[in-house]
Amino acid sequence: MSASEPTQAAPEAAAPAFEAEQLTNQLSHDLMSPYCPGRTVATCPSPQARKLEMFILKEAESGKSREQIEEVLVARYPDILGYKGRPELIIGLGVVALLAMLGLFLAARRWTSKRATTAATPEKHTQRQQDALDDILDQTEGF
Repeated sequence: MSASEPTQAAPEAAAPAFEAEQLTNQLSHDLMSPYCPGRTVATCPSPQARKLEMFILKEAESGKSREQIEEVLVARYPDILGYKGRPELIIGLGVVALLAMLGLFLAARRWTSKRATTAATPEKHTQRQQDALDDILDQTEGF
């Protein structure tokens, strides 16, 4: 039985280490890097990002949960969770975009209707011009 005890102890010890590595991997892909703007900790090529991953791993190995690790990191790096948009700004931007599209639609409609009415209405001639056109028309038709 002494031969089977070390083999059972090794998988039990490996399970927490594997879970800690998984948590570190998840956090490093979810959290924004304080060293590389616009990149996650995992995609940042900075050596400081690797140190941050090691810190996350040590915290996970010590038994801390994801939320506890995030609290520690947010206290140190406030922007690590990434940009959390303010809903009123996003909704306001959507309303402004809709109003701009409506304004463009109405302006285009008005512009095209003016062109159609000006093209459809004949020019107004004075009586003298109308008589001259009638005379030319009579001459060409042989009257």
